[in-house]
Amino acid sequence: MKKIVGILLIMTLLMIQPASADIFTDLELKVNEYNEVSDQVPSFINSLLGNEVIQLVIEMNDGTEVYIKAVTEESKITTFEKIEADTEIEATIVVGTNEDTVYEVLESDNPLNTFIDGMDSGNIVIEPVGFANSITFTVANVMLKVSKILGLI
Repeated sequence: MKKIVGILLIMTLLMIQPASADIFTDLELKVNEYNEVSDQVPSFINSLLGNEVIQLVIEMNDGTEVYIKAVTEESKITTFEKIEADTEIEATIVVGTNEDTVYEVLESDNPLNTFIDGMDSGNIVIEPVGFANSITFTVANVMLKVSKILGLI
């Protein structure tokens, strides 16, 4: 009986995915998955937001912040690296969020809708840099919301 309980315990431990202590690593693992389906990004989003330098600022539950630089080219993520807070990257967009929201998006069955819901609730804040990017973002944001209402995404 002890042998069976021991085997069940080992099987359970093997099937449980280890929790990562590093949100950057968890996000980085999703980059390749995202790039594999990036051709499914609606063309209007790709034309408006597909070529950006993004500074992602994540407020962690322990009060620290994680800074990430992501570069997109035609909606594919070509650069994804952890940076220091004072690193100048000439960002075109700054995205701020928190640890819980990042994991909600990562664990979602529909990450795009979860992301949009995070924007609507204020848990994800996108700040375009410069006047032209502000106009582009406003247009893209309206198109995203209309697409969601119409059930296109």
